[in-house]
Amino acid sequence: MVKMYKTMAILLIMFGYLLITDCSETTRTKRAKRPRAPEPVNFEPEPQQDLENEESGSQEKDIPEIPTNFLSPSVREYLELGKSIPGRPGVDYPILSAIPYTNFYCDEQPYPGFFADMETRCQGWHYCDIDGRQASFLCPNGTQFSQAVFVCDWWFNVRCDLSPRLYAINARLYQRPKVNPTRPHRIITKELVDDIFN
Repeated sequence: MVKMYKTMAILLIMFGYLLITDCSETTRTKRAKRPRAPEPVNFEPEPQQDLENEESGSQEKDIPEIPTNFLSPSVREYLELGKSIPGRPGVDYPILSAIPYTNFYCDEQPYPGFFADMETRCQGWHYCDIDGRQASFLCPNGTQFSQAVFVCDWWFNVRCDLSPRLYAINARLYQRPKVNPTRPHRIITKELVDDIFN
């Protein structure tokens, strides 16, 4: 009896092995050698970040090549995504990576609200709270703050030069409603229901 169990166990192990290997013989093949380092990628140099100085200097010619193995795949993907934004970065739209200090102050505004910052070419914007506190934000690259609708929108949809004239839209944010909230509601009658559904 014990001998039969041993035989069954051996058969079961062999059957399991054949199932796993799919009854195919394995042959050892030589692995192909991989190159040590991929070819370096020539990324376009970053445009000049100085918003005050519009002329492009010769600094861009001195930027060294970045070897591909230096950048992680996620960084390479991010850099490729930047090429999908229409227009020229730094020329058609600003590409700030941090909120710069500007001469915008909430205490100079007549009312609280959302304000595009002209010094950042509308990539930066500020929220002025009722109590005078200021919070500054930065729109993603390729977008600018639209003063008309208070959101970051693609640069080609925003007229940044009109923003100061639209600051007055903020006056509507904290107004009292013109409709009296205590006004009685309409009474629903049979005639009203018939008018609606017939």
